[in-house]
Amino acid sequence: MEKLLLIGINTRGLVNSASKLKNYQTYSVSYFKTADFKDPYKEKHILKQIPEKTCGFFEDNYNFKELLELSKDYLEEVDKIILSTGLSTTDFKGKFKKYKKKIIGNAETEELEDKYKFYKKIKNKFLTPKTFKVKCKFSENEDLTIPDEILEIFKQYKDMSFIIKPLQGSGGYGVNLLNYNIKNKLNNITLEKIFSYYEGQEFLIQEYVEGISISSSVLSSKTQAKTIMVSRMLTEHDFGKKNSFKYCGNIVPFDYSEKKLNTNHVNNISEEIIEKFKLMGSNGIDMIIDKKSKNETPSIIEVNPRFQGTYESIEEILKINLLDAHIKACEGELIEIPKPSPNEYSIKRIIYSDKSIKVGNLKINNNVYDIPFKDVIIEKDEPLLTIITAKNSMHNAKNIMESSIRKINKNVISLDYSHKN
Repeated sequence: MEKLLLIGINTRGLVNSASKLKNYQTYSVSYFKTADFKDPYKEKHILKQIPEKTCGFFEDNYNFKELLELSKDYLEEVDKIILSTGLSTTDFKGKFKKYKKKIIGNAETEELEDKYKFYKKIKNKFLTPKTFKVKCKFSENEDLTIPDEILEIFKQYKDMSFIIKPLQGSGGYGVNLLNYNIKNKLNNITLEKIFSYYEGQEFLIQEYVEGISISSSVLSSKTQAKTIMVSRMLTEHDFGKKNSFKYCGNIVPFDYSEKKLNTNHVNNISEEIIEKFKLMGSNGIDMIIDKKSKNETPSIIEVNPRFQGTYESIEEILKINLLDAHIKACEGELIEIPKPSPNEYSIKRIIYSDKSIKVGNLKINNNVYDIPFKDVIIEKDEPLLTIITAKNSMHNAKNIMESSIRKINKNVISLDYSHKN
């Protein structure tokens, strides 16, 4: 029996899939461990959920280096390593470099992790939003204004809207819409608040394409790539938070009737990009369909060289073990991709708390996941839990989702303070 280590921010879904594979003994190292986490053979995690104590703020507390340090005993012991969101092969440096050979997946991902390097590699062949890499640093004694470099971009492209985003990262964290129509304000968020997030760092100014976000999941070996599913990607922007692009779920599969797109065209683009970068296993491509354009070609945003947020929805819809399919693909075998049942949909929604709350009993339905332990405190804008529902119609799936959210709201206690201004 081989020993398999799963590492990432949240390994719950992967651990569930691994538990169904009889030829592996499973190890896990993660940031989160929730009440519904199925313990593998061995596990470690960073966040300790203690009743009456705050779980804190993910962006402040998560560090991939801490995840690696926590993994070091297991790294020596196991035969294979699978990486999830929060860690990449480029993070395996110094004393950890020798373990890269155990990773089942992509060996080198630097030109994908760096979004500007990726943009330069594809911009002449694929449709992409115009993108600039900039850096700014402000003196403590001067009034904050728009940096000259960014101001020149605004002046040169007067008819475009832009977003500011990290050079590296995922999940939509740190992404803000820039609107240079209000002096010293961008969508009612001060310039100081936005640029202080990036002070002293390189970051991206990217053309804002308003439209429908989609994500293509592709399975590939060294010689072949197959698109297994295209989904509608959901961010907080879709739910009324106009300046928040934080990832909060998917609708699987994407309903092509929303926009007249050629299915084969999207699949071919996805597979061509995966093959261009020689990626293996399960990988995802984020795209956006411009609502103003009649062009049937979506703009390419980024590639995620690892498992996607659609992981469990794809397993549910296609009735496959995606972890097993990933391992087989990396070893040269592409499984036969089943066709989904007609009109079957899965909706995933990550629920973020809109205030500081104390958690009650949230084990309310079998479609609720990533459940925090009872009586812990979840801060405002932090992830609370995940709802995944699969039904034979979009209408039924949405109804179950809305019903679950109502039950959740009845099982939390609102606090009249926040631990962070």
